[in-house]
Amino acid sequence: MVTESVRAGGRSWSPTVGEKKIRHSLRAKGAFVLLAACGLALGQLPLAEPTAAVTQENPYLVGAGVADMTGEPAEVGFMGYGDSSQTGTGLMNRQFARAFEVKDPASGQSNLIVVLDQLTATESVRDEVIRRVQQQWGSDYGESNIMITASHTHAAPGGVTRYSLYNVTTLGWHQDTFEATVDGAMEAINRAHADLAPGNLTVSQSKLTGVGAQRSAEAQANDPAYLTDELVDGADPTNITLRLERDGQTRALINWFAIHPTSLTSKNTLVSTDNKGYAQWLIEHEDHGVDHYSGAGDGFVAAFANSNTGDVSPNTNLRPGSGPTEDQVENMKIQGTKQADAVRAQLVENGDPVGQGLDSAIHYADFSNIPVMPKFSGTGKVQHTCDASLGQSFAAGSVEDGGGGLDVFGEGVGANPFFGALAEATYKISPELKECQAPKDNLLAVGAVDAVQEKLPVQIMRFGDYYILGLPGEMTGAVGVQYRKDMAELFGVDESHIIVQGYTNAYAHYVTTPEEYDAQQYEGGATIFGRYSMGAFRQVLNTVGLSMRENRELELGEKAPTPATVSSAQGKVLYDLPGAGKQFGEQTVAPADTSRGETVSAEFVGAHPNNNLKHGGSYLEIQRFDGQHWVYVTGDNDPETTFSWQRRLAAQSRVTISWNIPADAEAGTYRIVYHGDSKDSSGKITPFTGTSSEFQVK
Repeated sequence: MVTESVRAGGRSWSPTVGEKKIRHSLRAKGAFVLLAACGLALGQLPLAEPTAAVTQENPYLVGAGVADMTGEPAEVGFMGYGDSSQTGTGLMNRQFARAFEVKDPASGQSNLIVVLDQLTATESVRDEVIRRVQQQWGSDYGESNIMITASHTHAAPGGVTRYSLYNVTTLGWHQDTFEATVDGAMEAINRAHADLAPGNLTVSQSKLTGVGAQRSAEAQANDPAYLTDELVDGADPTNITLRLERDGQTRALINWFAIHPTSLTSKNTLVSTDNKGYAQWLIEHEDHGVDHYSGAGDGFVAAFANSNTGDVSPNTNLRPGSGPTEDQVENMKIQGTKQADAVRAQLVENGDPVGQGLDSAIHYADFSNIPVMPKFSGTGKVQHTCDASLGQSFAAGSVEDGGGGLDVFGEGVGANPFFGALAEATYKISPELKECQAPKDNLLAVGAVDAVQEKLPVQIMRFGDYYILGLPGEMTGAVGVQYRKDMAELFGVDESHIIVQGYTNAYAHYVTTPEEYDAQQYEGGATIFGRYSMGAFRQVLNTVGLSMRENRELELGEKAPTPATVSSAQGKVLYDLPGAGKQFGEQTVAPADTSRGETVSAEFVGAHPNNNLKHGGSYLEIQRFDGQHWVYVTGDNDPETTFSWQRRLAAQSRVTISWNIPADAEAGTYRIVYHGDSKDSSGKITPFTGTSSEFQVK
């Protein structure tokens, strides 16, 4: 939908978010009042007003945009598996931010959703995006009507949250990756805003089964039938797509389906967006010709967000990297293709119009100290949440998806008698924690040291009579079913009108049912606020939903103070050297003539890729000679290419570029081009290009 680049630039912004009463009820300002100044890198440029008129068929202004947000690809720890050995060595495909903006001219209300190719949205990114948006566009945008979520890839650099537990694998805060994330989100938002034009919103739905596997069946077996009856083989089959349309044609979409993007294991060290990202690639590139480097295609924007995925693995053999095949990359493609195909099947038919009006509401609550009322506790009594604590079952990791779990730990109540003394020592300090968290065997009292966020946001966005529940946790399938039932009853709509969305605005670990919690499998051990966490979120959802239904203001609640951070030295480049007798970009291993369906590669004298993250660019190009010119074929966002970096000695680098040649590639003469940037001892960065020798594709 957008072909022009609108970059926010590197300006320094001052905080302006001081909202106390936050339910977003904008003053009507006319049908086409757009914001006057964007704070763009090229100056204060006004955005053009839509030239077409809103009609009954196109009652909203809709816009979508996508921008590169790739973080540091080398020597920075990935966020997700908690495995300190998983540090980046290059790129399988790029991370993107996708923004979707909808305005209702009748009321003046706007809703803005950003989907990041990242493990989760974080409080740090959210706060900075809100500050920058308000700096550009004023108070029409703020806490309530900006929703930031993530696909949940486990194959991307971390260090972008200010809470220390999540920065263990990155050895602290990574300002460069943080800025890459925020700049990408802002550029996507600017593009979506520039793209605003009359359109409509529709929804399509289907049931998608046979993709993910229930990875915590022992815990789920304890759940009541009214929850599990809506699951298929233990997984939620709900597949729902919000479609942004122009004159009846879908031009952008957000899809929600519950599955972990853990097809790639913790052994993978190439930045990737996993199966969700592959689905995005198929819809945007394969179906609409979109190439974010060359600018080709019709601008279609497709985001694959996540839902109640807490206990659903893509590894259908219930072993890391196993299922449907024993090849983790092939598994990523298979599971991504299934998700893309489900959306493709939906797009064949017309979507259902969402109805009239937009709304949004948000509230922050201290989830470490919530009295859960009988209506939501499930016990008929008032119960309480607890100070955040991770159990010993958490330390075992997810056996089915792998990661940083330790073999000395096991899942289940009493599975770790050797560590009982450690738990008892902690409980002696706080007997209340033992009682509140029971039957969890405590391991890490992370709340006591402010290592995790305890004051968390719960958000609801309304599009007509469809509602997106923006939650910061990883809800299991049964939990998501409960939340759909609750909110459908509250708003008087069918359950199919409630969209459960995880990884939104912050991170709160897992949320299990009380029955699942009692089993203390991995997910229960990672439910940090105790047995009544699900009930606490039900209760806060009810509070937010009631304010929306009754059209009354809602207090923002208390946000946590910003924790101090320690900057990481991981992946920081002092200088690059080519090596004796070598030059940057020099080919060291030549590509061979290669048949279609096979892999060709070349090696170059390289430099550290963190010197330039190449936003809007590419570390590589595959080029074909057309008889007169070398023409671009593909770049580093293609899942069939890999950019692999390796350190030599203290400051030397070698770069290997590989291309899995598609079966339908045109035969002929090709070459591989490497785009690098070297840093000298003074800190000066100089771009260079390396070109391989020619090879034949047969």
